[in-house]
Amino acid sequence: MSEELQECDRHAKAKVYCVVAVCGFGSVFLWLRLVADYAVADTLLMAVLLVGLPFLSIVQVPLVSGLSIDRMRAYWSSIVTLWILGVTCWLVGTRGGDVSAIGIVPLSASAMLGWSITLTLAGMGIILCFRWITDRFSLTETRLLKNLLPKTYQERRVFVVLSFAAGTCEELAYRGYAISMLAPVMGLSGAAAASALVFGLMHGYQGRLGVFRTTLMGLVLAWGFIASGSLLPAMIAHTTIDLIAGIVLGDWLLSPEPDFGIDSKEPPLF
Repeated sequence: MSEELQECDRHAKAKVYCVVAVCGFGSVFLWLRLVADYAVADTLLMAVLLVGLPFLSIVQVPLVSGLSIDRMRAYWSSIVTLWILGVTCWLVGTRGGDVSAIGIVPLSASAMLGWSITLTLAGMGIILCFRWITDRFSLTETRLLKNLLPKTYQERRVFVVLSFAAGTCEELAYRGYAISMLAPVMGLSGAAAASALVFGLMHGYQGRLGVFRTTLMGLVLAWGFIASGSLLPAMIAHTTIDLIAGIVLGDWLLSPEPDFGIDSKEPPLF
């Protein structure tokens, strides 16, 4: 397929994803507003979390396929976006004046340490398991995910900031706020499952394998949040996992022979 046809195909896929996203956004908005009787602020924010951001992640995949990645720009834009998301969820979720509404509950030092270590080990276990699966079945990660790994000292420094932003703000959004909002209409287990699935789709740039991996990770973090009664251990574990997977183990976790060339192929998410 020529480059021109590939470009047309990428934009066609992006347009289809956009149409689906608009329909999904409207459906979720109407359901939450008319059926679940959410406040307008909660309805809008939940529609963004459940539909808007996941589909935005998916839409970007065909658009950036084959393009070179400016990692520093990608890191900083993600950091800003994550903090906007996190602060918004904090303000909307705690407008009643109670931070425990989004899971900000203090624990004893021993409980905090124990839960943080448990969730970190469970998360790393999932990553190592998927590393084994890629070896066993000769699977590969997406080129986009490989290209987003930090390579230089400066990139690693900014990646630390990105990991902290992701661990803090994604947990505020998809565990602390989303689960608390969905639990009354879906039950606690349903809310945890729904938030984990959406969390997985948020990582659509990682391909099908990555979506499945991050969905499982979301379930583990949701379990930790619910079982411990606090969001803080999940925040600590999420940040630690990102740092280990992105900086310490990096390329080795993704594939035995990382390929960062522009000619590598990757299947579409859908």
